[in-house]
Amino acid sequence: MKRLRRLAPVGLAALSALLPTPALAIDETIVYGINYFNGAGQCASGASHAPWHTDSATAFKLPFDTYILGGDWDESYSRNNSAAHGSYFEDASKSSTAEDTLSNYGADNVDVIYIHTHGGHSTSPAFSSLSMGNSSYDCSADTDDDMLFGNEEAGGDLDIAVIKACQSGDYDTWLNGGYRQNFTNTTSTFTVWNAFHGDSSCGSGVDNYVSDYAWGSFENGVGENWIDEAYNPAFWWWETDDCPISLVMGSSATVRTHMYEWGGFRDREDTGSKTGSTYFRISGCAPTSGRVLP
Repeated sequence: MKRLRRLAPVGLAALSALLPTPALAIDETIVYGINYFNGAGQCASGASHAPWHTDSATAFKLPFDTYILGGDWDESYSRNNSAAHGSYFEDASKSSTAEDTLSNYGADNVDVIYIHTHGGHSTSPAFSSLSMGNSSYDCSADTDDDMLFGNEEAGGDLDIAVIKACQSGDYDTWLNGGYRQNFTNTTSTFTVWNAFHGDSSCGSGVDNYVSDYAWGSFENGVGENWIDEAYNPAFWWWETDDCPISLVMGSSATVRTHMYEWGGFRDREDTGSKTGSTYFRISGCAPTSGRVLP
């Protein structure tokens, strides 16, 4: 596990005492890797195929499979390509085709998800979108019109989402009321959205840092390790930075920072009511399709 830096939290809410870790009956993971786009039955018209998307999903899943063998985790599933339906990211309060709580398939049916796909964002209205793998269902899962995670009233359970997709955690989208206001309510269990500000580079090396991150974040560093592992500064003059971010939601800056540094996939801390968020990032990071981070 890497613990290389601490970033000052940005967000509103009074400081309060740390809250106890909730007791959960079962620990579950789903990974979604989407390689194929722009073909018959596929989504994302004009997008290129990306064979490494399922590679990184496999790399993320492997530690959880190992934990299962040791009795430290319960279940993990892969839902790749045509098995990655947009409906699995839709909440019943927002869509008539919602299946986000579908057992062993829906994103809000488990505790931890990982997805590697293409993405985009808007600042007004404020949302990010993820490309799905099957055109028979919704091809775009949007944070505002589709997602409501940790929605206990509908049987939701998601705590942590790791999003390997361009523009999936845009700073100005966050400033303009996206993310927390999109996909949580005050009683939501959903706490961490690890994503990217701007575009993120892709290739065969992604599975290496994704694997390191997944192995190293079981007990702590679930936000901090993501930034440490996924940050990729430009090496040549024509390149731009990869700017990972960790958005943590909860009742106070104290509990959000503690989850960012000391929470993990198994040690999922209760950050209280989701009335505020902290946007952890690397100041000065300069990606394509996003402003230089303050």
